[in-house]
Amino acid sequence: MPEQDLISSLRTLNESELFYRSYREAARQEDTLRAFLEGLSREMVERMELLIPQWPETLLQEYLENHFFSQSSPLGIQVFKHNCYTPPVPHSHDFFEMFYVLEGHCRHRVSGVDSELHTGDFCLIRPRVVHALDVSDESIVLDILIRRSTFRSNFFSILHDNNLFSRFFMSAMFDARGLDYLIFHTMGDSDLRDEMLELMRECQEEGRYYTILVNAILTRLFVLLLRRYADSCEQPQITDKNSETILEITGYIQSHASQVTLEEVADHFHYTPEHVSRQIHQMTGHTFIQLLTRLRLENAAQLLQNTSLSTADIAEAIGYQSSEHFARVFKKSRGMTPSEYRKRNRQPL
Repeated sequence: MPEQDLISSLRTLNESELFYRSYREAARQEDTLRAFLEGLSREMVERMELLIPQWPETLLQEYLENHFFSQSSPLGIQVFKHNCYTPPVPHSHDFFEMFYVLEGHCRHRVSGVDSELHTGDFCLIRPRVVHALDVSDESIVLDILIRRSTFRSNFFSILHDNNLFSRFFMSAMFDARGLDYLIFHTMGDSDLRDEMLELMRECQEEGRYYTILVNAILTRLFVLLLRRYADSCEQPQITDKNSETILEITGYIQSHASQVTLEEVADHFHYTPEHVSRQIHQMTGHTFIQLLTRLRLENAAQLLQNTSLSTADIAEAIGYQSSEHFARVFKKSRGMTPSEYRKRNRQPL
């Protein structure tokens, strides 16, 4: 689809948006709102999955992955336009969400913090964080939903390094207070705009090898955000020094998981091994060895899904000297052998 046609389709209000516009107009006065609600068809509201703040049964406090992703879907990413005029209902979700302001502006409340975002701005929100997005006019805001497993597996190369995104993922992985959201002010960066439009086009058209291309586009988008805007990224102010430090420690362990030791981590951060061990357990509920094993096995799972490396090569790559030992630990954790896991989870084209 040519860009002009795509933009035109995004500017055209759909049935839900027309409804929400009427709802907002009616809500300006109590009498007109009451009459509007009395005239609503319950069947229509349920069929269109409309959100009516005055009808609590239409609202969800948390959205689960199966609400947006089917088990058979080959792609753990959804891209669509956020409906204009939708009531800004506070909610959370068990997946990652990112939204992008293509045209106009919107208001956003996340973790009790209010902000206004404008053309070119991105916001990335981790799972189980309460937020509400208000697009009160006909601005165009694009939503990108990413499964937790997809975020980890498809952006493995980014998360493997100790950077802003890896610390953000660690915060989500251990449900730790800290990096609930990231906001990038790109000032209408044309490269990122082009990437977003191409991402939406591929998700809509689902052409040959589109899953590979969608993952590649989103990876490139993340890399450009890191390269150009990581230093100016808006993020929650972490007042707890321990939380900030432990995110740095877990990020360091993640990026050196194949060979790191507790003593090396302690030496790098100028702490005693006992202090680091206590900090890790306080945040994650794991000992250092348990955390390291979990990270290594997650790395192994991504290599099994996304490469054709042998089990022996994967064992060596993640830090196990014996492929037999690796296979035993993997089966105990995942309930299946590495080969069985690969057959069930190999990424389709």
